[in-house]
Amino acid sequence: MNSRYIFFNLARLTYLYIAFILPGCSGDKKSSSSSTPDSPADEISVFVEKDSVIEKREPQPGDPDFRFNSDDSVSEYLDTCRNAALYSEGILPVIAKEVPKYAARLLSGTHTRFIVVDKASMRVILYDRYGRVEKSYDMACAKNFGTKHKKADSRTPEGFFEVEGIYNSTDWLYTDDDGVTSKKKGQFGPRFIRLKIPVTSQIGIHGTCSPWSIGHRTSHGCIRITNENIMELVELVEPGMPVIVLPGKRDRAVNREEGYFIPYFPTEQKYAMTEKEKSLPYSDKREEDLKAKTDTIADDKADSGSAQEDSIKTAPDAEDQAMPDSIASGKESI
Repeated sequence: MNSRYIFFNLARLTYLYIAFILPGCSGDKKSSSSSTPDSPADEISVFVEKDSVIEKREPQPGDPDFRFNSDDSVSEYLDTCRNAALYSEGILPVIAKEVPKYAARLLSGTHTRFIVVDKASMRVILYDRYGRVEKSYDMACAKNFGTKHKKADSRTPEGFFEVEGIYNSTDWLYTDDDGVTSKKKGQFGPRFIRLKIPVTSQIGIHGTCSPWSIGHRTSHGCIRITNENIMELVELVEPGMPVIVLPGKRDRAVNREEGYFIPYFPTEQKYAMTEKEKSLPYSDKREEDLKAKTDTIADDKADSGSAQEDSIKTAPDAEDQAMPDSIASGKESI
């Protein structure tokens, strides 16, 4: 009886060894590697799989390939995205309602701020990415109403632009159309923020030696703020930053007469367009001016190329209002 009992227990132990213990010592890890990475190679394969999931996610605002499907989708995004509460504190919902294409461009960009030059309120306003006001400065702009069409028309261009560059304009001198250069320095203030626009390369936001002109329509096209304010603003501005120039009420009237529609949104409710104004028709005069405008742009490009060959930086707007819109030269870019 004892021998049979011992034999039976040895058989059981042998079976357990073969069934459970021996496979774990064989070096075959296929069963365990399927759930947990046990080697650098296994870890790499897991991370690659995770990366592929990230690449397949839907594009978000700020991504190069991000696009809104419709005008309504811009407002919908602002209402439902994770930063909806921040957007609701700023002007972007207003822009999305009035000019969806502007809001879409702002949301799709990678900038951290944008500027609005508002002719209605005569202010230069710096907004953060969510459309909340960071800085607001009184300004002066062109004495003539309506958007700019050609060089020397004493108008401030309107539309969606961007910062081309920031320059030290401390020593810039004004040169009139006859080639006569003023000896007076400081007419453009200490800094010049050049705007990249299609009509001319000579428009920007700059300081002034005539601070009493701030708040008035007095310039030949540029936007003036005080020297103190321009020094503060340039610390917050960078090339490529969006700059939107909005027409005031009289600018919009001139644009309608000339047949040019410039998108508009109010920076404050009191500057909103009335329903009556929205219904006013636009002239068809624009078609008559298209050829002349095209010729002017071609001439400006030719002039710009010549200036580059001479290594001259130019800025257009003299503080002396007796002089026509022209060119000032400087050397240092910052």
